[in-house]
Amino acid sequence: MVVGINCGHTIAGAGCGASGIINESGHTRRVGYALAEILKSSGITVVDCTVDRAASQEEYLKSVVDAANNRMLDWFVSIHFNASAGHQAKGVEVYTYKGRKYQDALAICENISRLGFENRGVREGSGLYVIRRTKAKAVLIEVCFCDNREDVRNYQQIGGESVIAEAIYAGLLDRVENDGIPFDEYVGAIAVRDWQKRKIILPSVVVAQAVKESGWGTSELARRANALFGIKQNGWTGKTYIKTAAEQKKDGSIYKVENTVWRAYDNWEQSIIDHNDYIASRSTDGGRTLRYAEIIGSGDYKKVCRGLQHCGYATAINYAESLIHDYIEKYHFDRFDET
Repeated sequence: MVVGINCGHTIAGAGCGASGIINESGHTRRVGYALAEILKSSGITVVDCTVDRAASQEEYLKSVVDAANNRMLDWFVSIHFNASAGHQAKGVEVYTYKGRKYQDALAICENISRLGFENRGVREGSGLYVIRRTKAKAVLIEVCFCDNREDVRNYQQIGGESVIAEAIYAGLLDRVENDGIPFDEYVGAIAVRDWQKRKIILPSVVVAQAVKESGWGTSELARRANALFGIKQNGWTGKTYIKTAAEQKKDGSIYKVENTVWRAYDNWEQSIIDHNDYIASRSTDGGRTLRYAEIIGSGDYKKVCRGLQHCGYATAINYAESLIHDYIEKYHFDRFDET
């Protein structure tokens, strides 16, 4: 398989991207190059169709298409970030020739929307030069709106380019995990069994956390470390995986911690069980006080989500409300609590 990746727009001057809360041209490169590394690590040939400088918009577009058409590509992927006149529009959308609903295009849109973005769908892209003129099957992905505060905040909180790249990769490959069992059903079945046995943490919350933290099983940690939750080493003596952490301060600003050590597992089921063990046993005073005592055994998913945040499980300031509204209630994960 050969994939051409165009990190949209030039860096500056003619053909440059939008300047919103974040700079489009800079982040198309972050996402595109992260995607390229994932594809290469999977044995897929990547052709760089990015053009950093051009004398005009027309020259830029022609250079991109020439780079794509000089190779026999299976896929041409152009990465962009959207913007709107009133800075109010938000969400992800994907453009294809004649708006064709390719399964992989639909999957890319759905995967990114599941990270907390509005799904604006697959749209008619025949009027776009790079869609119309490239010979290969093509998609132009508008990841989110770079001038919308809600979209940008969500993009930063979920882990930015690496998580978006994983979501695009999963869509391109149209991967089916766990013998075709939907991700939420897979996690839910394990969470329900453990709840019935040990009554530690409600299944709906476990599923919501796994979906949110792993991007429905597509994140780097899920793919390379079998870790569905962002649990750092914290005394763990098993396998580990090193990856930069994105943390949030109380004022909402995001900062990164390089070389963070995360727990790693042999499979996803181990990750789910260890997550519940962690909630049941986490203590910073030798076991005299359990950090999550207030939520253990609770049958109220709202109380559990807010208790997780209150007890310091995550630094994201909207972590609890996102679990409740963006996942449990949106996808009806509370159905797992009824069994």
